[in-house]
Amino acid sequence: MFFLSRFIPILACAALFSNVVQAQSVGTVTGTVFDAASGERLEVVQVHIPTLKLSAVSDAQGRFTIPNVPSGMHELKAALIGYASATAVITVTAGETVTVALQMNPSALYLDEVVVTGSAFEESPISLTYAVEVVGREKMAEQGSPQAVDFFKNLGASHGVIGERSSWYNAGQAATLAESIANVNLRGLGASRTLVLINSRRQTYVPARLIGGRFVDVNVIPSIAIDRIEVLKEGAGAIYGSDAVAGVANFLTRSDFEGFEISGAHENFAGAGDTNIGAIWGKKLAEGPHAVISAEWMGRQVLPSTERDYLLQPWHGGGQRLGWSSLGNPGTFAIGAPAPWTAAIHAPRCEEFGGFRESWTCRFRYQQYENLVEKMSHIRVFSELNGTLDNGTDYHMEYLWAQAEIPDWYTTPSYPPFPLTDTSIMEVASDHPGRQAFCQDYGANPGDLYYDACHGGENWYFNGRPFGNSGPGRTLSRQSNTLRMAASANGDFKAFGGRDAHFDVGLAYSRTSGNYNLPGVYIERLFLGFRGFGGPDCGVDVVADPTSLAGMRLGRIYDQVAGQGNCHYYNPFGNAIEFTDQYGSGFENSPNPDYRSGLENSPELREWLANQEVDLQSTADMLVADATLTGTWTENVWLNASYAAGYQFRKLSATGDPNDPGDVTINPCPVPGDKGCSEEDKFGPYAFTNVNRPYSEDQTVHRFFGEIPLSLGERVDVQLAANYEFHDVASSFDPKVGWRVQLSQSPTHSLFMRGSVQTTFRTPSLDDVNESPLSTLEWINQTGAYQTVDRIGSKDLKPEQAFTYNAGLALVTDTGSEVTFDYWSYDFSDVIGAMPHGRITDLYAEEANKNALKQFIVCPDGVGTGTCAASALERVRVDIVNWPGVKTSGIDVHLGTRMSAGTGQFAASLDGTYTLSYETKALMHGNLVLQEAADAAGYLNFGNPIATSLPKLKGRVSAGYHWKTYSLVSYLNYISSYEDRGSMGSDNANIRNIFGTIDSFVTWDVSFLWNVSRGVNIAFSGMNLLGARPPLVNIEQAYDGFTHDPKERRLKLGLTYQLGSL
Repeated sequence: MFFLSRFIPILACAALFSNVVQAQSVGTVTGTVFDAASGERLEVVQVHIPTLKLSAVSDAQGRFTIPNVPSGMHELKAALIGYASATAVITVTAGETVTVALQMNPSALYLDEVVVTGSAFEESPISLTYAVEVVGREKMAEQGSPQAVDFFKNLGASHGVIGERSSWYNAGQAATLAESIANVNLRGLGASRTLVLINSRRQTYVPARLIGGRFVDVNVIPSIAIDRIEVLKEGAGAIYGSDAVAGVANFLTRSDFEGFEISGAHENFAGAGDTNIGAIWGKKLAEGPHAVISAEWMGRQVLPSTERDYLLQPWHGGGQRLGWSSLGNPGTFAIGAPAPWTAAIHAPRCEEFGGFRESWTCRFRYQQYENLVEKMSHIRVFSELNGTLDNGTDYHMEYLWAQAEIPDWYTTPSYPPFPLTDTSIMEVASDHPGRQAFCQDYGANPGDLYYDACHGGENWYFNGRPFGNSGPGRTLSRQSNTLRMAASANGDFKAFGGRDAHFDVGLAYSRTSGNYNLPGVYIERLFLGFRGFGGPDCGVDVVADPTSLAGMRLGRIYDQVAGQGNCHYYNPFGNAIEFTDQYGSGFENSPNPDYRSGLENSPELREWLANQEVDLQSTADMLVADATLTGTWTENVWLNASYAAGYQFRKLSATGDPNDPGDVTINPCPVPGDKGCSEEDKFGPYAFTNVNRPYSEDQTVHRFFGEIPLSLGERVDVQLAANYEFHDVASSFDPKVGWRVQLSQSPTHSLFMRGSVQTTFRTPSLDDVNESPLSTLEWINQTGAYQTVDRIGSKDLKPEQAFTYNAGLALVTDTGSEVTFDYWSYDFSDVIGAMPHGRITDLYAEEANKNALKQFIVCPDGVGTGTCAASALERVRVDIVNWPGVKTSGIDVHLGTRMSAGTGQFAASLDGTYTLSYETKALMHGNLVLQEAADAAGYLNFGNPIATSLPKLKGRVSAGYHWKTYSLVSYLNYISSYEDRGSMGSDNANIRNIFGTIDSFVTWDVSFLWNVSRGVNIAFSGMNLLGARPPLVNIEQAYDGFTHDPKERRLKLGLTYQLGSL
């Protein structure tokens, strides 16, 4: 009923639209389709008006009729297997019939599709020396018009897709990315190594510092404006420059759209849903340019982790990476002096609060406080203007604006109190009311469990987080904005002895901005709260005191009394909690018998203590200017030779501006405003949450490029290209040779071989050479919690170098069948990435390695001392380095066929990518192996900075039938199983058995498309109809968000209404 209720308004609108259309002025289009060579009439030809989605099928005499066509000018297209498409422009008058004759030329190939990606010259796919996957609007509709993150997760060549999942868990990147973004990561080589273009021109990157380079957020492009996506699945550095190491994704817009279209869709799945509303208008302005304007709103409902409670795994023991922390609340206490990871006094009801009791701690499951999908909204606007000047020069202008907002980003009630567990900040004196109540329950009488501790008079020291199982989670707002303005002009002229030449010049400016924030707990406020002077109106402050174990002491108290009036005690004991917020716990719905009214931590105290916002506002600007000259050298029977040459200028600027509470230059020390603390204590005034350092960086690139396509007779095509690029820090010359050889050709088929060889280059990014630490919170296995990892860039980094090659075969037949088989290989050296902090801390735990690795470890007494155990480290400092290399190879396969069947057409396809290997070379530090050489293909690769999760096989099979005004299309998507080396090697049998092998993931999608009448189209899609659950994985959210989808079965209904010329 919920699903149907969502669509009653949509269905009502459909009826309203139908009535409106009936009232408008319409005419009829009729005609006959002929074979242009023989004059024979053609049956079963699909004749349609693309902008209106009105269509008809020719009968046995080749005749067709399309009624109720809105008056105005329209483009009419005809398509039939074995023929090149035919096009005619018609003008419909109200109440009249337009008659047209369409001539179709026989062809073994489909040449109506033109690819603009991968070369300076437009070509049909069959003429290319390289493999490009083209997905148009109709194909997208057949797939259920997926969001960008879902589309690229299903793309065989794509691995490690970021989007939806909580930003904490974007492993391989520092956790500085908002959940509203989505990326393209071809071959799993890193999203920064895939170039993303909008209308064949560059777009700026996300406003976030990332190791190994930033990437473009593809969620900023309105889907209603997209005509097609072209994905070049091989290195293209010689054509586009350094960012195109892995390939290119080119988003091309509906520049020739005519009329008006409005669409709405809602996708429903258990616990949440997505809604999308968009509109596009296009018209030729008098005798001038053609204008297109589009706008779109997309809203996502929150999907809490509790809606997929099978992902909320219990504690399985050592070796588990699921969302359990070693520090919770209720926690444990040391007696007499701070002592981390000890439990002289344990939380008596740990399990009933939802924790897991171990001898030294009460573990806390924080997983439920990280949503699977955040509530968010996107607004996207795109417009363009295309025209021709009097001198014949074509021009293009475009404007993009997008905003994404996450109003209630959700996180844990509080974070672990690092680095406070070995200080006296969280000291509990004998007169603390929570302690007194605890002792009345558990230490009042001889023989009670804690009688001696309660009567010893010594101070206790809390080992836990301020708030945990009591809940509630905290929320913050995140927002990002994108602006893009681009203009270009191109035209023909005479050059080089009167030969025809063509120029193309362009200028594009784009800017992204956004904030990344975390809630923080002021250390000084914890200090005050434990001593009874907590609360926003108490009026007692602290002063820095380096002689104290706490590093601070109480300031002037005036006439305030601890725990009285406006001054409150923070209570760390279980008697402060009546009910827990922990899903499935004993006290979730039953009251805690130890609860004492009056000892709870009030909402005002909680807000004052645990919800200070630490915010970083970031920007990224890119200015690109380029000019390209193309022309023809010679054309004859033996040799056709063209040329392209050009220059490109790029300037990238990036800034980060923290708010004052989160600015390390303003508040470097535990006491706000103090700047006199020792260097190792300059982690800011918060427990756990990092402060940020302002930065402003820029990078300039000059690029010269050239391309020569050659046709040697009728069977051999060659592409020669080269790119010379110099940056502020490096330069490189990279050539490419591509070829296409016709092996066999007849009226019924074409068989050819294609391939390419090239070198590519990628300079260290702005963030890689930034020597100011990038501090983020990462999982540390040795402490069982998230702690700070500082990543420090270097201006001495070398550029990445790569040698790539591809070889393939393609067969196309006149029956509509096509087969392609491509082998690809990438061999990288000097790959830029952070040192593996997880491996460093694990190796540091071995006594023999301490001296070699202590420079990366921050102990309580400073950096590089090596005096602490791995379990007691406070933070980790690692460098950005050049890894020795990565070598990967694999195979892409495509099978497709189309045939006439009854009154319609049947189409089927198989697409798949098999990764043969992904070999990472060993990373050394002196004589110590930090990361062993390994083949990452077929593995999760948790904690590996230069390899994402890489199932070996990704593929999909589709079958569809298109008849009259209907289409029914089915997709079966497959992701192979893969292994988690860490879990497979665990000493814990539970971990090995449950998580060692990550199961394969199979989903079944079906879409039904119906052209109802007169411009009204309805699409009903069911994605993952069998409700497949994402496989369990030994990481925080218990599923692999880079690869799998937690939304389960999804039902989607969409309505589109189109008018012709307005």
